Amino acid sequence: MRFVRSISEVFGYSPFEDLKRHAGLCAVAVGLLQKQFEAYRMGNFKEVERLRDEIDEIENRADDIKEEIRGKVTRSLLLPVDRHDLLNFLDVQDGIINYCEHVGHMLTFRRMRIGREIWEGFSILLSKIMETINEYEDLIDHISRLVMSSFTRREVEEALKHVREVERLEHECDLIQIGLLNLLFNSNMNPVDVNLAVTWVVHLGEIANYTARSADRFRIMILGKG
Repeated sequence: MRFVRSISEVFGYSPFEDLKRHAGLCAVAVGLLQKQFEAYRMGNFKEVERLRDEIDEIENRADDIKEEIRGKVTRSLLLPVDRHDLLNFLDVQDGIINYCEHVGHMLTFRRMRIGREIWEGFSILLSKIMETINEYEDLIDHISRLVMSSFTRREVEEALKHVREVERLEHECDLIQIGLLNLLFNSNMNPVDVNLAVTWVVHLGEIANYTARSADRFRIMILGKG
């Protein structure tokens, strides 16, 4: 406990727990998005709209955390990592929840008939995105241990394993997207419906992409510390 107090005394405000809270909200939003797609599939459009509003609320909470971090991480604040790297990491991480919000709204734009094979493709993609964000949360959990250990080589290497795994999972998301797009473009769906469903796929892909980019910014932050 003495060492924990010394970090607080030396560095003042610590943004790392807030970064973890922000990442946690990103994961919550992805989980809600999974539920929203399932509600759409079941034709429960009232629930689709309710979940959209819940994702909006989660995104607003994440914005509050983001603004708090930005307001407190000033040039005068002593940090164990580069301030610019930390804020850049935060901005990219915020893209995860922003795209969750985008998709959440797009699900309310139009009621479509979608075949079982395509729905299964969306379910597989969403499950893989959830797996990616869960791995990302495991990465972010390393923040406290990295700070407590003064960024020992062992802790840094453990964190970097998670970075590589997030990137591997994001690549798997890309492959699933390609298969799903192929199904959509070769379906007998209304062209307007195809266009909207393709937009869903692209924006879901951005959730995975921003998760991998955030992991990369995390790597830059911890390797460039000091």
